[in-house]
Amino acid sequence: MPFLSYQVSVELAVLNAGRLIKEGGADAVKLEGGERVVPAIARMIEIGIPVMGHLGLTPQSVLAFGGYKVQARGEGDQERLMREARLLEQTGCFSLVLEGIPARLGTAVSRALAIPTIGIGAGPGCDGQVLVSNDLLGLFQGHRPKFVRRYASLGDTMRDAFGRFVSDVKSRSFPTEEESY
Repeated sequence: MPFLSYQVSVELAVLNAGRLIKEGGADAVKLEGGERVVPAIARMIEIGIPVMGHLGLTPQSVLAFGGYKVQARGEGDQERLMREARLLEQTGCFSLVLEGIPARLGTAVSRALAIPTIGIGAGPGCDGQVLVSNDLLGLFQGHRPKFVRRYASLGDTMRDAFGRFVSDVKSRSFPTEEESY
């Protein structure tokens, strides 16, 4: 769910989740966070809204972590993440995204839970994997997280195409009379 759509109150979280299901056509919602979002998750599940959890690096809170950094490196943080993963499962989440955590922890959490885990930078031991499509397709420049594998460089192709279009418009070689109605 989008930032501030579920953090303010349980009531607002439930209303916004309901809108995503009813108006947006979603089949489920995903919330970032552990223990602090359990009351909202519990209420959503109680009224029939399927919920996926998300632990580890949570992009909506990335500034609080000091940037896009691997989470749960220390023993205490790993124990907390495992505890929160079990709590989300007990609360009723149907699956769990694990993002930006050590591979050993991704494997341990996946083995400890009955629900499926989906990894993004959490190692091969998760039950499934996901990549952000812009990362997978190479639609950006700049820093690339270690766990991202680019399967294409469409950003370069797009920048080249846009540049040629701008050049053609500026030189007045586009559009031609033949390309007009």
